[in-house]
Amino acid sequence: MKVMKFGGAVLRGPEGFRQMSDILQRHADERILVVVSAFSTATRDLEYTARLAVKGQLDDARERLDHVVNDHRTLMKGLIPSPSVREALDVLLEGCRTELTNTLTGVSITRQLTPRTLDGILSYGEYMALHIARHVLGSRGIDVAGVDARDVIETDGQHGAARPLVDKTRVRVRQTLWPVLDAHRVVLIQGYVGRAEHGATTTMGKESSNLTASLLGSLLDAEEIVIWTDVAGIRSGDPQICEGTASRPRLSYVQARIAAEEGVKLLYPTMIDPAEQAGIPIRIAGAAEPDGDQTIIAAEASSCDPIVVLRDDMDPADNHVTVSVVFAPAAAWLEAAGTTIRELGVTEAFGLVLQPGDHTARLMLPRTHAARAAAQLHARLV
Repeated sequence: MKVMKFGGAVLRGPEGFRQMSDILQRHADERILVVVSAFSTATRDLEYTARLAVKGQLDDARERLDHVVNDHRTLMKGLIPSPSVREALDVLLEGCRTELTNTLTGVSITRQLTPRTLDGILSYGEYMALHIARHVLGSRGIDVAGVDARDVIETDGQHGAARPLVDKTRVRVRQTLWPVLDAHRVVLIQGYVGRAEHGATTTMGKESSNLTASLLGSLLDAEEIVIWTDVAGIRSGDPQICEGTASRPRLSYVQARIAAEEGVKLLYPTMIDPAEQAGIPIRIAGAAEPDGDQTIIAAEASSCDPIVVLRDDMDPADNHVTVSVVFAPAAAWLEAAGTTIRELGVTEAFGLVLQPGDHTARLMLPRTHAARAAAQLHARLV
């Protein structure tokens, strides 16, 4: 069996759902667990409603919530032909709106937004995505069922960054998930969320749907974990910044972890460990071109050409930004960085070579120069 994760960047419109359906149809002879993320910007929008509510701006919070629910309703109506199914999903979405409105009202009255309450609010993005995706695939003739991740993944109580309790989750996988997988060819489960021992909904941190896929893949002894995205695998740089990016077809688990820690998009440190411990490869591929460029992460060591990263996780108030380069020889990086700094006329910049054995380097420079610096470093090193 395989585990496949489809992210919100893919499932943002009808074309992404067609891509998911086509991919699953191509694997018609295999049993597949599909992990889905919240659609598009739903998680960010739900967090914004909570931040508005805690400031006492309840009307604005409810207006933003209406946009979130209506976006899901519009997407659902364009994807599902059956009036009865659309009506049932309408009821579900309206129920989500009512529950969220009640929670936001309480937050607005008390002016308190605990991590536990925020986790509960954020979890609705994945919950709505799970049910819509299940019915879309069912309407296309796929034998599919859905399972709530909160009935499978048990975590500690660290809201916002909960850690899975692997042994207890293993028991739930055996008791709850395997029977559904035995009965259906495709089973959907939402990423990002779990349930704490005390029963509250938890979230496992930024982009932890990849962790969900890796964790469940390891516990199911999957043949492969596939992360379907809107990009054709790991690239040598961000295509929106760097020209002529190249594929990075293979990374070892160690290399992937280094790249993740330096901020390479699509990679997150937490997703590496479960797959590595189980010896299961992770494949990252573009849903629009399933046979196009892709990246395999596995145990075998391999050489890897440089990857340039413009860190997007910096504090927006910070005037300086880090541009990282991984897997570049130190001498080549120093020469490229020096030339780039001189050509850009940057006077407030410094570079620091870290972990020479990993050929990892960072350049910190003013935010206004960061994108051009990343593009120039890419041109000189790739």
